[in-house]
This record gives sequence, C-alpha cells and structure tokens, in this order.
Amino acid sequence: MKSTEKKNIFSRIRFNVVDAVLILLAILAIVGVWQRKNLQRLFDSGEALESYTVTFEIKKIRSTTADLLEKGTEFYLQDQNTRVSLGTLAEQVSTSAATVYLQDKDGNTVKAVYPQDNFEYLLDAGGMLNCRGIEHDGVFLLEGKTYLAVNQVVAAYTETADFEIRITSIQKVA
Repeated sequence: MKSTEKKNIFSRIRFNVVDAVLILLAILAIVGVWQRKNLQRLFDSGEALESYTVTFEIKKIRSTTADLLEKGTEFYLQDQNTRVSLGTLAEQVSTSAATVYLQDKDGNTVKAVYPQDNFEYLLDAGGMLNCRGIEHDGVFLLEGKTYLAVNQVVAAYTETADFEIRITSIQKVA
C-alpha cells in the first residue's frame, strides 16, 4: 500500500463533536446500568433503613429530669454542627436509686446508694429508643450515617435536658 493510499483512508475517517457525544452517552448508559444494579443489590441485601431499638442507661440524673423523659420524647445527637435524631422514647424511662460501686480498704466491692430523702435526688435511668438505621458487617449506622455501638457513651439531648447515655443494646425490630 502506498503512502498516498494510507493518507486517503485516514482522511476519510474523521472524529468530530458528534462522535465524542455518542461515546460519552454510551459510557453514561453503562454507568447507569451499573448503578441500578448497585441500588437493587442495596435493597435486596437488607441494607435499606430499618427500624431498630436502642436500649440505653443514664447514670445519676436528677429526679425532676427523669420525670421529663416520657414516651415519645425525641433524643438528638450533635454531629458536625448538625442535629441528628437519635430516636424517640418507646416508653417512660425506668428509674432506680443512683448507685455507685466502690472498693473498701480491703479491696472488696461496696455498693453506695444516693439518698432519696429530699425533693430532688439522683437516679439511674434506663430506656429504649425507636430509631432507623442500617446494620452492615456488625456495624450499626444511625440513619445510615452516624456510627453507634454497644457500650458507647454519647452526648445526647432533648428539648429540655442534656445527657451522657451509654448504649446497652441495639436490636432490629422484628
């Protein structure tokens, strides 16, 4: 083949804007099909937001504060300057006299109970929150974003008070 024939073949093959747009559309179509499969797999594998019960405890709160924690009270977390809903109380919190475990001079564990002899005294409270999240590979993500774990202590608040709560369990609602 002569060099002039090669030039004629290549001169007939032209790449223009329409060709670039068609190639780009083909790539976007492939990416769209791939993403559709990913979203379908996400929902099929149960990774869509589901209902969970988060059980918690609060140590040494005032009795008057415990009275404010009624069924339906909304709990929030602060996450990077945005308010994140932790969940709503499933029922009134249960309370007991605030208790501290100490060691005496012999190394024995001794239970000390805060007195309840005045109007306002200290209580330990426990409750359950209804929330939504995803559990994947043993990790729970509240609303699919905020990491929560059993025995984690988080700063939570309601419209009327701030708390440090310790999460005691996270269970999927059946």
